[in-house]
Amino acid sequence: MEMRSLLERIRRFMYGRYGGNDSFSMFLFVVYIVLVVLSTIFRRTVAGPFLSLFCWLIVFYYFFRCFSRNIYKRSAENQRFLRIWNPVVNYVRFWKLRYQERGGVKKLYRCPKCHQIIRVPRGRGKIAITCPKCRFEFIKRT
Repeated sequence: MEMRSLLERIRRFMYGRYGGNDSFSMFLFVVYIVLVVLSTIFRRTVAGPFLSLFCWLIVFYYFFRCFSRNIYKRSAENQRFLRIWNPVVNYVRFWKLRYQERGGVKKLYRCPKCHQIIRVPRGRGKIAITCPKCRFEFIKRT
């Protein structure tokens, strides 16, 4: 069989299927890799077989999403995942920035209304901070 015809057959097979190329699929893949490593480390303990079973369940679910023809439901799953995942990522980013600025001349605050990160100078006492994005004004001690 010629390589071109094989690729064409795969393309035809995947036509109308979800394909699994989204954030939730990538998250499942990373969880799978972590669990494979953990199951390898703990394979001789009681947790080893359970971790291996959970790895297989994640792999089956990943491929189920990949080959699913119900694109609307898979997209909705991804949106639900992102509604949970994005606040976690933003929280971690904020604390990472705060850690990087810990000894600097600026201090980081988050707007209470729109959650925009705002940098203000340190050592000014109590000041009124105006958010550049939503124009909300709040008072904080620097």
